[in-house]
Amino acid sequence: MMLSMGMSLAQDAESTPEPVAPVSEGDYDILNFLLLGSDTNNQNNSGRTDVILIVSVNRSAGTVSLLSIPRDLYVYIPGWRLHRINTAYGHGESSDYEGGGAQLLADTIEYNLGIHIDFHARVDFEEFKQIIDAVGGIELTVDCTIQDWRLSEPDLDPVIEDNWEIFTLDAGVHNMDGDLALWYVRSRRTSSDFDRGRRQQDMMRALWRRILELDLLNQLPDIWGQVTEIVETNATLEDMAGLIPLALTIDTSRIAAFTFRPNVEVTFGNSPDGFNVLMPVHPAVEELVGQIMLPPTERQLVQEHTTIEVVNGSGVPGLEQVAADRLAWEGFVPQVSEEGAAFRNYTVIYDYTGQTKGSSIEALQAILRVSDEGVVLEPDPNREVDFRVILGGMYYSCTHGVLLPNPELETPDA
Repeated sequence: MMLSMGMSLAQDAESTPEPVAPVSEGDYDILNFLLLGSDTNNQNNSGRTDVILIVSVNRSAGTVSLLSIPRDLYVYIPGWRLHRINTAYGHGESSDYEGGGAQLLADTIEYNLGIHIDFHARVDFEEFKQIIDAVGGIELTVDCTIQDWRLSEPDLDPVIEDNWEIFTLDAGVHNMDGDLALWYVRSRRTSSDFDRGRRQQDMMRALWRRILELDLLNQLPDIWGQVTEIVETNATLEDMAGLIPLALTIDTSRIAAFTFRPNVEVTFGNSPDGFNVLMPVHPAVEELVGQIMLPPTERQLVQEHTTIEVVNGSGVPGLEQVAADRLAWEGFVPQVSEEGAAFRNYTVIYDYTGQTKGSSIEALQAILRVSDEGVVLEPDPNREVDFRVILGGMYYSCTHGVLLPNPELETPDA
């Protein structure tokens, strides 16, 4: 029996659905990594799995894909019951599951999504902050203004209400230390778990860029002991060393990113226990999972080979990088112009391709929110770029359903 939209949660709570068929990897050499973030590392309390991220490395094609798993995904946990996926780790720890909580979560993913997990790595929140601080912080482009409660000082007691304050992070390019990075990937007051998954993927890309900048991969044999003091993993140095040549060639702007979408791969529901859950919708889930395991589709290849120049005419410093990163998230590989343009109110797209069939213009219009009136057709066979985007002052980069900041937020929670 497949758990899907329309089935009775009460009826299915104690049932045992059939496992999903394994995803076909064809002739490709694929390794799947499971990255976990937990809210505690207490031996007496395994905590909740707040971050569940799959990194799929196709060694044959030289590609990498990310898939964020929403923590409220309603799945069958092998040997136990149907429950939210973020309870699998804790149950595995408390029930002495062979391989522990991480292995049970990996087996849960394989049972419900058909993805075999080869290696897993887990950190708690404090360890995450240590990693970010150890590399000297990261530079991250924020495309949606986020507002949430934050401790006024990182070391203050979170139980004391007066230690919290409203904090707003505006859209733009930010240098983040470990504390701010953790706040950013966890915030949910003005967004959603879906958007958190997207931000967590952005964080991984930024961290990967920093690792490459510091040449840490070539230093891995020397620092492996330090890594394993912070990161709980079943991977060995030998496992990781074999991936270094491929890892050094990965362009972070070309890492494909995938998330579950509401009312597409999941629908909202309630479990018999009264929890809000996300019900997987099949076969949409299988289609999504198949995409992360295979090389880029023809559409993705078209986007990767489409040349786009982004010029800032908004009067807002740094907005060109925000727009470029927004395009990169959708699979394009834009370039940022160092020269700005005269101020304009509305964004305009110059189309130099002269193409109609297979053109990327509609996708660009949707991402940048540009109407047909904002498209200028100037076919040029000698063009240096396919499209030139000139941002206007009305450009709004956030298209992820994040709410506008509201100072009247409820009492913070730790």
